Amino acid sequence: MDSDNNQARHAAAPPLERVASGTKATLRRMRTLGLERWLRTEREAFTQTIKMTGACLLAWWLAAYVLRVPLPVLAPIGVLLTMSVTAYGSLVRGAQQIGAVVVGVGAATVLIWLLGSNALTLAMMVAAGLVLTRLLNLPPQNVQVPVTGLLVFTLGHTYGLERLMDVLVGVGIGIAVNLLALPPRFVDKAAHELGNLSDELADLAQDMSTGLRDGWDGAMAAGWLFRARALERRLEHSEEAAETAADSLRLSPHRRRYAGRLHQVAEAATCLDHACNQLRHLARSLADLIAGERGLPGEHGANLPEPVADELAVLSRAFRSFSLLQYGCATKADLDDLRLTLRDGARTQEELAALLPRTGQIELRLLHGALLDDCARIRHELNPDTGPHKAAFPAL
Repeated sequence: MDSDNNQARHAAAPPLERVASGTKATLRRMRTLGLERWLRTEREAFTQTIKMTGACLLAWWLAAYVLRVPLPVLAPIGVLLTMSVTAYGSLVRGAQQIGAVVVGVGAATVLIWLLGSNALTLAMMVAAGLVLTRLLNLPPQNVQVPVTGLLVFTLGHTYGLERLMDVLVGVGIGIAVNLLALPPRFVDKAAHELGNLSDELADLAQDMSTGLRDGWDGAMAAGWLFRARALERRLEHSEEAAETAADSLRLSPHRRRYAGRLHQVAEAATCLDHACNQLRHLARSLADLIAGERGLPGEHGANLPEPVADELAVLSRAFRSFSLLQYGCATKADLDDLRLTLRDGARTQEELAALLPRTGQIELRLLHGALLDDCARIRHELNPDTGPHKAAFPAL
């Protein structure tokens, strides 16, 4: 029950947490990569921002000075709604926008003609618009049908043609620019998301290492387990980012050029998911130990040998190195650093195996074995030479 309450509190304030997490991740990347390398990794995002801004200006100019539309600002809105997705998705989104506006104008005109302009008409217009949105299988956030109906209700039936013209201008420019001028690829965006998640796994492993070294308790162990579970849930959705990246290349004339990079991103998502699962197991073992679950000694057995903390610090370095290799500007030195880190971890585990007490308590022996095995599995997942996810690493 306490876990459910904690999760509810975590979900209650996602906007602030996302802003804080995003800012922290950006600053960390800038420090780790340096300004020049960071700017290279963000080149795609900067390019798409400039392109979208230019398309909005063009749409507004055409609507205001060529077509003489009374509300030209609605044309850039159509551009934003259309260009916020992949090139292929912009065709689908554009068709949805046009269809929604046509349906909204038609429904509003009929209702006003039958019932006049009153509160009942407005209520029926909104309800009918929402129902039609679902019947047309539009995304839940697409409320163009009721919004268009409300605008026609407020500004008069003649506004319907102007609204449709605005949408056609915005959607047409959005589709043309998205298809012809540097189509958004989303491959780098997916890789950056994986890099950020790997950095957060590195932070978690380092916090666990510091806690074991400086003194830890049940509340700290529960916090580590909660963070590991949250990261695991986020990694379950990382496949969606890889699918979006694949979708973004469907209409790209250069899709073969990015096929290798796309395969790397998909494999990196699987690799990180497996490694996160093992880190969660490790956190669960520590939480069970300190809580005295399953016959474990509780706080009396919490004084683990120092190499356990050293091993977690090594895993933190490995996750950090894996993150650097996903940003698209990795060097051979970054890959060599990961190999060196994994070798350090193997040596540390040999020391740890020799230091763990030969206790007669079967539950504690099993837990010590699980700790060793989880650490070894994480290093195996992140191994670019002998691990199961060689394709997750760039060819350098």
